[in-house]
Amino acid sequence: FAVQAASEQSLQQYQTQATALLSVLEARQQKNLELKAKQLVQTSKPIVEFAKARFPQCATYFDALITAAEIIPTLPLEEIESGYHADGKLPPLTDGHCYHVKDLLVHAATVEAMAKQGISTDKGWQAAKHEIEEVIEHFDVVKASLLTK
Repeated sequence: FAVQAASEQSLQQYQTQATALLSVLEARQQKNLELKAKQLVQTSKPIVEFAKARFPQCATYFDALITAAEIIPTLPLEEIESGYHADGKLPPLTDGHCYHVKDLLVHAATVEAMAKQGISTDKGWQAAKHEIEEVIEHFDVVKASLLTK
């Protein structure tokens, strides 16, 4: 029960932070953008850990993801896309639940990388905003899959 309550708190915190980050991106505020994206990555980690317990078939996949969490924001965007959005650097995917949970971390880390590199164009701001919009879409699927059964 305590694990369930902790994960519900992490999920609520993630949703609040993702929504706040989306507002920052919509306002095109460079200040604290990298920090807010990094915080979202950090908040996603306990959710991934909870998901690992919930979906043991995804354990290897989630372990690789947690290991990569600190590395992803330092990579070029193309490498993040091929390695983590398209799973090129992650173990084979065995369950759709793994994919949705992964995206909570990877999309936030992508925005952190974008912020680290500096977002200066309309296209860049739109791309970053889209990353978090996508996270918010995946979030409901993740929340439902983790809190039911």
